[in-house]
Amino acid sequence: MSAFETFLSAREIWEVPLAASIVAGALLGALGVYVVLRRTVFVSAALTQVSTLGLVLTLLVEERVHIETEHATEQLAVAILFSVAGALVLGALRPRRLPAEATVGAAWVTASALVVLGVSQLVHAAHDLGGMVFGNAVAVPAGDLAVIVLVAAVCTAVHLVFAKELAFASFDPETAQALGLKVKLWDAVLFLTIGLAIPVTARALGALPVFAFLTLPAAAALLLKVGFRPAFAVAAGLGILAAGGGYVLSWIWEIPTGATMVALAALFLVPGALLRRGGG
Repeated sequence: MSAFETFLSAREIWEVPLAASIVAGALLGALGVYVVLRRTVFVSAALTQVSTLGLVLTLLVEERVHIETEHATEQLAVAILFSVAGALVLGALRPRRLPAEATVGAAWVTASALVVLGVSQLVHAAHDLGGMVFGNAVAVPAGDLAVIVLVAAVCTAVHLVFAKELAFASFDPETAQALGLKVKLWDAVLFLTIGLAIPVTARALGALPVFAFLTLPAAAALLLKVGFRPAFAVAAGLGILAAGGGYVLSWIWEIPTGATMVALAALFLVPGALLRRGGG
């Protein structure tokens, strides 16, 4: 039996994780268009670390008070709380004494250091963090898939219904402000959806793949010069291909899932780069 036939025969094992990966890839790919165009890539990197920090702190508390960790609802809730709070704070930054990039960088470095310190204090749950950082999409509970689908539906609905407001506030804030649009409110809505998506999808893909999917599919779509609105669909499609294809290839070749997804997503940059180099 070939590796692919073995994969097909194990459908009961991979169908839920594969579905979760595909939905997560589509959601992050579409959101990434705003991340790339607004040049807030470092914000998404910081949020992945802040979200992971929330998880680590939850695990530390659970170990210290001897709470069972099989049910991860509390862990996810705290990770979402940290990520959403971080998204609202970082998304509202405006240059004052320090450039916004410096503050975001400080948040990323600080969160990363605290994650390392927290993990060093974990006794039983430290091995779980590897999946959160590098991706452990091989085994995703059905409950996690339901949460990912729900969050994806909410974020998609928000971006479809308020597409004009989000785009206007993001790319022409001065004019939007002059016309009475509450720019800070719509910035908060945008970063709220990003902050909500990160911890939920990180449970399936891992923090590193989540950061990659918030940048690579969107960058590849924009390099193809497909236009602003089509870029969301193209980026979502590339996210699906990278997440789904990476999952299948990692299973067949027996290599790390998250890293395979990221490598495949990076390959999608090649056509756009060649087109740009050729003057297309």
